[in-house]
Amino acid sequence: MLRHFPLDEYEARWSRVEEIMTADGFDAAVVIGRGGGTMDNCGDILYLSNHYSVSGGMDSRLWSARAFSGIILQKGHAPELHIDEPEPRRDLVSVESVYCDNHPFLSIARRLNERGITGRVAFCGSWFAPVKFWRQLAEATPDIEWVDVDDLVRRARAIKSPRELDTYRIAGEAATEATDVLMQALVAGRIEREAAGEAARVVVARGGRVQAIGTNHGDTMDYDYRFPLTGSAADAPAPGDLVRGTVHAAFQQGYYLDPGRTAVCGTPNARQARLMEATAGIVQALSAMMRPGVKLLDVAAEGDRLTAAFGGTESAIMKNFPFYGHGIGLSFEQPRISTVMSEPEDVVRENMVFGVEAFLADEGVGSAFVEDILIIGKDGNEVLTKSPYVY
Repeated sequence: MLRHFPLDEYEARWSRVEEIMTADGFDAAVVIGRGGGTMDNCGDILYLSNHYSVSGGMDSRLWSARAFSGIILQKGHAPELHIDEPEPRRDLVSVESVYCDNHPFLSIARRLNERGITGRVAFCGSWFAPVKFWRQLAEATPDIEWVDVDDLVRRARAIKSPRELDTYRIAGEAATEATDVLMQALVAGRIEREAAGEAARVVVARGGRVQAIGTNHGDTMDYDYRFPLTGSAADAPAPGDLVRGTVHAAFQQGYYLDPGRTAVCGTPNARQARLMEATAGIVQALSAMMRPGVKLLDVAAEGDRLTAAFGGTESAIMKNFPFYGHGIGLSFEQPRISTVMSEPEDVVRENMVFGVEAFLADEGVGSAFVEDILIIGKDGNEVLTKSPYVY
């Protein structure tokens, strides 16, 4: 048996989602996911069924919607999984009823009609499902009133089970090692691509899947990556350059971490040291605030205050990420920690997992970024990423 979690873990997940459906007034829902080489939109399907689609590609005369899969949820019924592969992996998937079809959206529509499901049905996946495939589903189900509820499963996923938290602890060890390997190589003046390759080896060897390994140094530090297409560039930092490394990966069983650090190739000068120390200080201060029941708007307001107290300037990367962190699980998740993105009702809850991060910039020096991943515990938070703040 290759399935990581036992069946009762999935049964508990199905029950939680059904409770949310009931609270929202739905008897049925369709959950869509996409794999095929990216982890961005696979989380809901992975969470409910442990299925991941491996093949991508453009439509053809043979198939449509490659890499997509879907689950039909109906109160009082077991979930039904629809995949675009010829056979299910019974040693992996947790769902007994699996339909294999070259056209997964049409397969879902066919079964909805066969089961007599009509009226209001929740649709989870509207934010990434292509219009072409949505039309296939909608046109084939004229008796259904589709209602977009993209956070249906995410609300259940936000609170991690004890088994999920143990999996995250394993992932945290891998993330720490990969970050350390990356930063040590950059500090030593290695070519960015070589440094990223060393970190990628750690991720894969420990059972993870790389999403992106981002590096930067020198005159482009105000931007996210030095070379956006691959995440790492073909040149090396010079002595005295600021260097930054981030490792975005599904480190264990799809569970995602995206830690980051900033350092100097060589010995930092006084202004560089102040910049890096202040950035790490914000992350530590906000992490300490992240306790059950605390409003994220209050955490973000303290982040804004600490950022203003530092002074400095606003870089392009700060404009791109106007927040101090985010929920995290089987990819990036809501809520955000932000005075412009958080909702008034967003609060920290026990057994959530968050990335807490900060960006600071100082004109003439560059910018710094630090991110840690932590579990929100009842008696105290548990930091999963244990890389040093100074290399």
